[in-house]
Order: sequence, then structure tokens, then C-alpha cells
Amino acid sequence: MLALVALIWMTGCATSSAAGRHSAFQDAGAPSELEDDGGGFGIWTERDDLQLLQQSAGLEEDSWHEAGEELETDDAQALWEALARTGTSLQSFGPRRSLLFVLRQVLTREEDVPYAELLQRLRSFHFLVVMRPDGYLVSALTGRPLQRMGMGRVELREGRLMAGHFEVGAFYVDKGGVFYTVDDSLRRPGVMVGELGLERDWFNAALDGGGDALGEMAQALAHFVNDPIRSLEGLEQLPSAVAALIASSPDYFARYSARPLQEQIREAARLSTHLVMLYGSAAGAATRFSTAGAQLPVLSLTAEGVLAIEQMALPVGATAAALGTGAGAVYVLMESPKAPGEGSQASGAAKGAGGGFKPFTESNFRENLARLTGQLPEGAHAHHVFPQKLADRFQKAGINVHDPRFGAWWKQSSHLKNAAEYLGRWQEFLRKEPTFEQILQYGKELGGEFGFQVNF
Repeated sequence: MLALVALIWMTGCATSSAAGRHSAFQDAGAPSELEDDGGGFGIWTERDDLQLLQQSAGLEEDSWHEAGEELETDDAQALWEALARTGTSLQSFGPRRSLLFVLRQVLTREEDVPYAELLQRLRSFHFLVVMRPDGYLVSALTGRPLQRMGMGRVELREGRLMAGHFEVGAFYVDKGGVFYTVDDSLRRPGVMVGELGLERDWFNAALDGGGDALGEMAQALAHFVNDPIRSLEGLEQLPSAVAALIASSPDYFARYSARPLQEQIREAARLSTHLVMLYGSAAGAATRFSTAGAQLPVLSLTAEGVLAIEQMALPVGATAAALGTGAGAVYVLMESPKAPGEGSQASGAAKGAGGGFKPFTESNFRENLARLTGQLPEGAHAHHVFPQKLADRFQKAGINVHDPRFGAWWKQSSHLKNAAEYLGRWQEFLRKEPTFEQILQYGKELGGEFGFQVNF
């Protein structure tokens, strides 16, 4: 009898509707909205949707916004910072995604929201689900897993992290166990993408939810990132939103590309988790701005990997890709406009994401370097920091010598005078069989010694 009771409890009631399916509303509604006071089958205390969402998102109770109090922008910022201080588990992934969505609306619009209106906004989340990085479709309000979709396999398709027909981190509306895409307001149903099976994966669902969302994201990315990312082209192995962000931040990219493969995967997983929670896994199509003066929020990375948003007035001709949709979208600056007499400039965006680079070959090296640096200086050679004559040696270390990031402008007179000595220094250094990081460091040292500036 005890075993039977435990089995029924774990399944969350194995019976379902006449169609044999659960909805997010059934999973998110009472008695899930009631909190046990710790006695197992003791006294239940009713909590409204915001209190439930804060609890499900993993926030400590002392950081919750108080029930009945207007949510001012300072309050929203405090909740945002509290979320940043807490880790993201699989169980809290869906609710955190929902809470961040609500807070982002408040912060981007700089509005104070009465508590009653806030609860009204949260009503739609009863009917919404979110795809987790482990392939589970979960309630957006409570994080309760409904079913593993796409056999639980997360794939990278066209720059998006997908589990079956569902995008990781995206919201879907549940209509009786049938799921549809939603618009920017999360209210208008769109295309049907799937439905729950007649039998729920109750055993896994009952035991699931205690894992680390970052770890699951790292496991997913490990299937896509087969080789260390040493060049802009290598970023194509990552979701397009992450690739665009890394490529648009040269100082960070220099550090990232110097890391071993496993650290690159872990760091890409960290960024992916942040971006999926806020904006989704894919960057939108790059857009070229034809008018000046548009103040837009531009997202970038510091050299240490910290996300930063700055309001910028983009010049005419600048190209940027949008992350997210609607009023809460941010932009990643992909390409700067041409200056008179110069070639196209680029901040280092990934190939295929608006960067405009040609294939990394010897014949394209000078033009790609001009695009990367935004200049074509007179009387200067496009210098290979890692000499072409030793290309095979560098290739074994994971370096494409024709990657423009490994190029530098070197005064013609100095280059011609010191080329032989420069090559000899590299030949001597490579006999020591240095690591990738040591090669990069030596390239920087030679740049300082011979008087040219490296771009990594």
C-alpha cells in the first residue's frame, strides 16, 4: 500500500484528461500554488503568482518582493541582482526565465507597476511552458517537468539550440497538451510545434530537476564543439547568439581563443545559459542602419567575460544583430560603416553572422586584416604574426596563420629589414614544442620587440 501511494505521488497523479494529456495550467495550478509549511501533509499556505514565481526561481525569501507592494524599477533591479547571485538549476530554469522576462519589461520601459497589474501580467504564465537545456518541456511558472521532447537530444540547427521542434529557452503556449509558438507579448498563439504523448515520462519527470542547468548546457555544447575555437570561423560551432557576442568583443575573444577546448565549452555554456534565459539561443538577421541617431542598447563582453549593456547612437552604415524581440531586445554590433578612402571595417563578427570576412586564405589576408582593424595604412605590410613558411607547424597547434586576428600592420621598411631575423626567432622557439598559449604569448612579445601591434 505504501509503495502504491509513493508511486501515485511521484507521478503527480498518473491519470489525465480524457485525451490522456496534461496542460501547463494543470501542472502550475493548485495545489502546486500552495506551500507546505514543512509538515509534509500539514497546513498549506496560499501564495499568489509572484510569490510562487520567486520561490520557484530559487530566490531566498528575504530577497523576495513583498506581496501587495508596487514593483518600482529599483525593486526590479534588486530582484535582478538577487537572481544573478543565485545559481540556475534545472528545476529553477523555467521560472527564472519567466521572472527575468517580467523584470526585463519593467527595466527596459523604466516603469513602476502596481501589484495588481503585475499579477495580471503573470496570469498568462499559467498557460506557458519553456524548453530546458536537457530537452524537458516545463511549466513556466513552477518549473514542473511535463515531458522530454525530441528524445531529450539537444541539437544545434541554424544557430539555434533545439530539442525536436522546440527551441531551448523559448516560451510556448499550452492548449490542452498541444503547444504553439507565441508572439512577443507571449499571448497570441502562432504555429503548432508539438504535443504531449498519451503517456507521460512520469518516472524521469518525478526524479528530474535537481541537476545543474549550466552542466546540461555544457553537455549539449560538447556535442557541437569538436575542435578548439582558435579563429572567427571556429565560432560557427556555437549558437549564433553566443558566436555573435564573442566575435563582437575582440578583447574577450583573444582570451577565449587561448583556452583549451574543455574550458571553451564551459565558458560558452555559461554565456549560453545567460543569453537563453534573457534573449534566446539565436541572433536575428544582421540589419544595416540607414539613418543616424538611433539610440539602441548594445550588448558586449568585457575582456573578463562580463556582460555589459550600453546605450549607443549607431552611425549610418553600422550593422547590428538583434538578440530577443520586442521592447526588451538588445543589439550586438557586427560591423562599422566605411570611412572615406577605407575598406569595410568590422569589429570581428563571426562569418555568417554579418562580419563580412572572406575565407581565411593567403590571397584574402590583407583585405580581411583591413576589415578587422578598420584601416589600410600607407607604407605598411600585412604581416603574418605567425610566419607563412611555418604554417604547417602552427596548424598542428590549432592556428590558421591567415586568420586576420593573427595579422598586424608592420612598416614596410622595418618589415623588409627584420623579416629573416623574425623567421629565425620563430624557428628557434618552435623547437621547444610550446603550447598554444605559449605561442600566443611569444607572438605578443615579438610584436612589442619588433614594433608592430598584434590584434589578439
